Amino acid sequence: MSEIFAAVDALLARARDGGDLPEPAERERLRKAAGLTQVEVAEALQTRRETFAKWENGTAQPRAPKRGAYAFLLAGLADIHGTQGPDGWLTLARQARPHDTAHQPDTQGE
Repeated sequence: MSEIFAAVDALLARARDGGDLPEPAERERLRKAAGLTQVEVAEALQTRRETFAKWENGTAQPRAPKRGAYAFLLAGLADIHGTQGPDGWLTLARQARPHDTAHQPDTQGE
């Protein structure tokens, strides 16, 4: 059942057209304010540093499920370090973390 929701989440992320991430300068500011390196964040998001650098500078966009994880990280950093500039992205980013269904048995069948 979680595969169905993962597929739906991916479609919703595409439909959102990027409204869940701040501007590139804010992405970098939040990471640096937390004292995190690009390597650390890339490793946490299970991607290469070069790929993460493109996400951070806005030349490429992450796709689900990594996009949701990145958005959720940025929202958490914004909660700690505040935001600069428009913060409409925060509402979507805070909702990016899916509920953990890995430990819940599927009692409905397929």
